[in-house]
Amino acid sequence: MSEQHSHPGHNGPDEELEALLKKLEPTSLDPDLMARLQRDHEAVSTSNAYDPTRVHWRRVIPLTLACCAVMAGYIFYQSRPPQEQAQPTVAERGPVPVETTSSIERFEPVSAQGYLINTSSGGVVHTEEGPQEKMELEYRDAYHWRDPQTGTNIRFFQPRKEELIVPIPTD
Repeated sequence: MSEQHSHPGHNGPDEELEALLKKLEPTSLDPDLMARLQRDHEAVSTSNAYDPTRVHWRRVIPLTLACCAVMAGYIFYQSRPPQEQAQPTVAERGPVPVETTSSIERFEPVSAQGYLINTSSGGVVHTEEGPQEKMELEYRDAYHWRDPQTGTNIRFFQPRKEELIVPIPTD
């Protein structure tokens, strides 16, 4: 500790400051200053209320809850099982018709198409006829059948690869 505090009766810098502060008397606030502060406060609060970049939570939260309720209702409506219709009894249906042809024979071919998806070069191959280029082709074949009795359509897609050897013209 310093020697100033060890001597009784000696006033340190803190005690002198305390004595000066006790002698100060507060003055009253200027009424014009208070009016200006009030006007500034009102201007800031009004500008914040109408700021378009500010999120108005009092409007957003109810709208969000309403949207969630509508979506929950839609999901519930879509996920419920369809209502079953009353099935006739065996006596009401009568005899069951026997199919004379198998279900596979009823389907008739409608179309068959091959789509070229990708081509790439497999490099040059040297043969007895001279240099030739090996081409790799990737297809996607599409087959379509239809059952005229039920209107059922079947489409079948199958990938296919082919390799072609193309002669390279030489001079």
